[in-house]
Amino acid sequence: MSHQSRAYYLRTARTFRERRYLLVKEILPRAIVEYLKVYYAILLANNRFSSDAQCPSSLSLGGDPGLDAILEWIRPEISRLVGFELAPTYSYTRRYAKGEKLARHTDRAACEISVTVSIELPRGACPSVVHLQVPGTDETRVEMLEGDGCIYAGTEVEHWRESFRADGYVQLFLHFISKRGPNYPELLFDRRAGLGTRHTLRKKRA
Repeated sequence: MSHQSRAYYLRTARTFRERRYLLVKEILPRAIVEYLKVYYAILLANNRFSSDAQCPSSLSLGGDPGLDAILEWIRPEISRLVGFELAPTYSYTRRYAKGEKLARHTDRAACEISVTVSIELPRGACPSVVHLQVPGTDETRVEMLEGDGCIYAGTEVEHWRESFRADGYVQLFLHFISKRGPNYPELLFDRRAGLGTRHTLRKKRA
């Protein structure tokens, strides 16, 4: 991840402000993506994943220390891209099962600004796709290859995924709040003691 020019960040911030979402190609460097593939394999081998109500057939994991590290590492860059300073809430990840769908929804308050990053595509499969609909506009289809990310205003933009045609699409979700918004500092770390720690009460994930 390399810093761009001031003009570039002015353009991305304006685009995000107007559209409420932003596709960023290679938002994660290839080396980080390859590392995460190995990390996911270790998590899978050690039965660290569970399931959730939104996608019960798929494997999911929230608040993992290694993934929270990505959340904090990338936070300054996401802040530059959207044009205002962010604070971290939590990371979440899902390995989608064949036939799984993600219902159309908006996110809870801890997900003011969200990023979905494609980590791994099944061999020979099409790009990962997320559907977005900003209020008052037509829906948008966003395609991501490995390392690509889509930033969106999670509490405003409806988003969903159609039925997956193959098993093994891995997405990483990174959630933030604005440091100048009404949810800071109350929802800092999503009310956890800190990054990499567990919630004391189980919450619905975005």
